[in-house]
Amino acid sequence: MYSSVQGIDLRLLHIFVTIAQCKGFSAAQASLNMNQSIISSSMAMLETRLGYRLCDRGRSGFRLTEEGKRILKSALELFSSMDNFVAQVRGLSGKLFGQLSIGLLDSTLTLQDAHIYKTVARFYKRNQDVCLQLSIKSPTELEQDILNGQLHAAIAYTSHRLVGLKYINLFTEKVSIYCGKDHPLFNRARVSTQDILQAKWVKRGYLMPSNLVPLALPDDNMTASAHQMEGVALMILAGTHLGYLPEHYAKTWEETGEMRVLNPQTLSYEAQHCLIFHQTRPRNEALDAFIDDVLTEHKVTHPTRHTAHK
Repeated sequence: MYSSVQGIDLRLLHIFVTIAQCKGFSAAQASLNMNQSIISSSMAMLETRLGYRLCDRGRSGFRLTEEGKRILKSALELFSSMDNFVAQVRGLSGKLFGQLSIGLLDSTLTLQDAHIYKTVARFYKRNQDVCLQLSIKSPTELEQDILNGQLHAAIAYTSHRLVGLKYINLFTEKVSIYCGKDHPLFNRARVSTQDILQAKWVKRGYLMPSNLVPLALPDDNMTASAHQMEGVALMILAGTHLGYLPEHYAKTWEETGEMRVLNPQTLSYEAQHCLIFHQTRPRNEALDAFIDDVLTEHKVTHPTRHTAHK
């Protein structure tokens, strides 16, 4: 059992964290640049040091044990604290250092009120040597990645608030129902809600809660799904399905006559995009600077700063 943490322990914990994030030994080989036998022996060594199993692996697949889940959480917190320590020590020179992992939703570049690329440009004008890593995921994935320490912050839409996370409103996005020019409803002068409910739909991999979406769609009509916005647009353009798209994203096809919006006055909704970060986890100077730049570019007043990083 552990009585102190040594360099080899940190290496073994890093291997374990990578395996857990990749959800298996085989999947972790490329990330670790190790063959499976070395990965297996490293995990066996770590489990021997700890005195219990961290994961089950075999024909039934890969699964973390309850102890493994706890060690993963603690290891992520340890590595985050180490990164913050290094960044703060180096930051005494007045220069920002470290790594920032930021999560985003797909297809926000054409949204006029989203100044994300301007935020990045502002951040890189600072005196810094920061590696910025961007990830495109669903809102639920982004929130979970912040909670488990894989992301420092994210910009995403949400209608709820998870305990432990800080949400700051940035901008809204109007989302409407669209059909393609080859769809039977495209040339109708009047399209009723019943017509829309009876049509086939393409479902996003993540749907907004029913308190936001004004139309309760029957599951039987959800005959296609897509996790990215481009996939939803493809099914709409095919003329086979209706789907929800942000108006700024659908604008090009609408202007060329390839798509039509349906009943936007009653069936559209506004999605609130927020800056999201952990409520209590210590923050380094680079993350604080990025948060400042996000809020400045979106003309949002900075709330009272959390002081745990000081």
